[in-house]
Amino acid sequence: MSESEQPSRIETFLYDADGNRTEDESVAVRGEVVELDAVGHVIARHAHDGLGWEVDPISLEGDPGELATRPKHEAS
Repeated sequence: MSESEQPSRIETFLYDADGNRTEDESVAVRGEVVELDAVGHVIARHAHDGLGWEVDPISLEGDPGELATRPKHEAS
């Protein structure tokens, strides 16, 4: 089987806030969809087609304006 005929697979790589790859979804702030060859080398990146994602930095740092509030009910 030639190199071009070997099967490839699609995976999502997750990255933490420091840019390190992680398997822990709870600390991931960015994801990248890649295509790997049979050996595991990245042969294509698919972030350009809308499959990649990134967490909005303001949601990591926090913003007092986005804190949850309870609705105020008017007295009847």
